[in-house]
Amino acid sequence: YVSYWTTQYKPRFDRIKKQAKAAGFNTLVIDIKTIIEKQIMPFIKNETMDYEIIVHPDPWLSQLVKELHQEGFIVVGRVVVFKDDHLAIARPDLQIKTKNNKYYRDRKGGRWVDPYSPEVRLYNEYIAEIAAKSGIDEIQFDYIRFPAEGAAYNIKSDYQDGRSRVDIINQFLKDVNKRVKSYKVSLAVDIFGVTAWQKRADIETLGQSIEAMAELVDVICPMFYPSHFHSGYDGIKNPGEHPYYFVNTGVKKALQMIGSREAKLSPWIQGFALGTNNFGRNYIQQQINACTNESVTKFLIWNAGNRYDYLPKSD
Repeated sequence: YVSYWTTQYKPRFDRIKKQAKAAGFNTLVIDIKTIIEKQIMPFIKNETMDYEIIVHPDPWLSQLVKELHQEGFIVVGRVVVFKDDHLAIARPDLQIKTKNNKYYRDRKGGRWVDPYSPEVRLYNEYIAEIAAKSGIDEIQFDYIRFPAEGAAYNIKSDYQDGRSRVDIINQFLKDVNKRVKSYKVSLAVDIFGVTAWQKRADIETLGQSIEAMAELVDVICPMFYPSHFHSGYDGIKNPGEHPYYFVNTGVKKALQMIGSREAKLSPWIQGFALGTNNFGRNYIQQQINACTNESVTKFLIWNAGNRYDYLPKSD
């Protein structure tokens, strides 16, 4: 994972690319929404969104993709979907609200827009189309869910139409598929790791169903970060100290749910020191082994600060 800001600082970006190649990694997941949304933002800000808008390739993204392809990288564009400060500020009426009519905020003060809103979904469809036209290899949707912290238990939608949260998230994926099907681009979704354990409350709260999503996208990317499982999960006091178990168990469960569907599994694994006193190269390698021992050879490493000094060495 590489942030947009890292791509703008050449020495650091060059170092990360060098680290990736040395470790045998061939894919860069890069934030793209904040830049390419400028093309479509005026329409939604002025409430003139419709289904006939013509969007164009983004010059910055097109050039970045071209350069990274020349270096041999697969380029994935990360699009943060429903957690969206920019859109929420531009159109406050599209925000998720609590039942006492206040705007919802997550624990970090982040704003969320309403997945039930047709305008919100269409806006993100156009973001995906701009990315596709810019030559990206894959569009990866993150925060493709409803909020799950703070006052999330107490939210409502002004656009609720009787469909479940799972149904509305899947409707967005169906619509995106139609919009970008003519482009050579694959679709991926980042989902909470706990959804692989199939607890009904998690699936219904988040709106994320692995089985349903596997019918609609090319790649499923569960976030199996050991540190993100709460104390006592699966009877383990400190999940962060058990990197192999949580990734391997999650991979097994996810593979069962994907079954014979064509979607591929490419888990996110933990590349940061949280919930453990033993983080390092071996910690990452254990998670990789947890994937490859189940014949899952595609995986992604997350570090929010883009620090990758502990990548395992390529054989």
